[in-house]
Amino acid sequence: MTIPPSLPTIAIVGRPNVGKSALFNKILGRRLSIVHEESGVTRDRVSAVAEWNCKRFSLVDTGGLGLFGSEKADDFFDDLIRQQLHVAIESADRIIFVTDCISGLLPLDEEVGRILHESGKPVIVAQNKADNQNLARAGDEMLALGFENQIAISCVHTSNIDALMEVACKDIPEALHDDDSRDRLRIALIGRPNVGKSTLTNFLLGENRVIVSDVPGTTRDAVDVVVDLPCEDQILPLILVDTAGLKRKRNLNSAVEYFSTDRTEAAIRRADLILMVMDATEGVTAQDKRICRMALDACKPCVLLANKWDLAGEDTTQQELLDSIRHELAFMSHAPLLTICAKSGYNVRYIPPKLAEMRDQLAQEVPTSLLNQVVRDMVMRTPPPGVGPNSFKIFYAVYKRRPPTFLLFVNRKTSARANYIRFMEKQLRTAFNLTSLPLKLELVERRPKEEGGSPQRRPRPKTAGPPRRRKKR
Repeated sequence: MTIPPSLPTIAIVGRPNVGKSALFNKILGRRLSIVHEESGVTRDRVSAVAEWNCKRFSLVDTGGLGLFGSEKADDFFDDLIRQQLHVAIESADRIIFVTDCISGLLPLDEEVGRILHESGKPVIVAQNKADNQNLARAGDEMLALGFENQIAISCVHTSNIDALMEVACKDIPEALHDDDSRDRLRIALIGRPNVGKSTLTNFLLGENRVIVSDVPGTTRDAVDVVVDLPCEDQILPLILVDTAGLKRKRNLNSAVEYFSTDRTEAAIRRADLILMVMDATEGVTAQDKRICRMALDACKPCVLLANKWDLAGEDTTQQELLDSIRHELAFMSHAPLLTICAKSGYNVRYIPPKLAEMRDQLAQEVPTSLLNQVVRDMVMRTPPPGVGPNSFKIFYAVYKRRPPTFLLFVNRKTSARANYIRFMEKQLRTAFNLTSLPLKLELVERRPKEEGGSPQRRPRPKTAGPPRRRKKR
């Protein structure tokens, strides 16, 4: 695994609840990081490629530093957030230090300032929540932090964001090439809470990129990580997206959990491929089925991963577990299935080849002439059930890649029986080697002329006056 040479990095740091995520979203121009009045919402480093006045860079949102270096953590996540913050500072080229004009200069601000002075990185202090002139003047006490570049801003009113970014992007060169992230496969890791999505993400990356704990709901944001993953004799350029665990809507206990679920559902829609992680010790639950159905309805190719096999192997054999999952998820019969252990890395090496295989199938072209020949041969060998004028007929077929869809132009959609549609799907999947993709068969009704389905040529409109007579020569 290699993380490719990245763009210049700007990290946003500060104590909790000063508006770091709000500033992050303002610079990006979209709501990626969760913003809420609750303190300590952001835990992982949330990063994204941003562009400002033709200058492209990587922007990183971090969790708030909630304790002093010599202070013992009361919250389990405080130490982990501090570790993530130090990594973000070390990897950043320049730092935006966000403070709060309303609450003023606090000891935690001084603690963050001390850490930044020790790092030696260029720092711009963003005095946030300067919603009026009085608050802007109150932010002058931040000068005691000892940083030269300080700008009063307001994320709520989007004031002075341009001035802040002009200073932050001063030494960043203009982008000469297109963003290569468009050519990367976006892989979303989804599943219920506490099934091992973050552990698998860290193992694939080879580093502790996202926070892992036994507490369900540790991950809140959808965390994007750019990575080049080795796969046999090639390199897979990917964007791994670690997502929050999906709960049932009625079990959501807070607004933060609601926003986390919303981010995960958006990650599914934006993904090219899905890694569906399940807990092998619990088998397939009703929520697992709902999540798989969500991926299938979005027509996303999916790899099913039964994690924690090291714990489940004591009570069952691997084949029994695979048979049980296939039985419970019969509607996902096309999806590859692996038993893995993300903690030890058991069978994780088989994931990249599956992703490469599905990528190749997604890129495969199906010539229209060949497709129609296959459809004609299929119908001749196994005609559709029914006789008479209302029998099912296929006139023409076309293939679309994204999402994988076969458009069949037929005489009557109501004449197509469900079992014959499943038969056609199976035959087309095998004929064109699309074995790992969720296929859609879309029937488009087009009746022939003798049945009155094709529009007739319109008659020429009559003139208002009497018909004109030809002059005799």
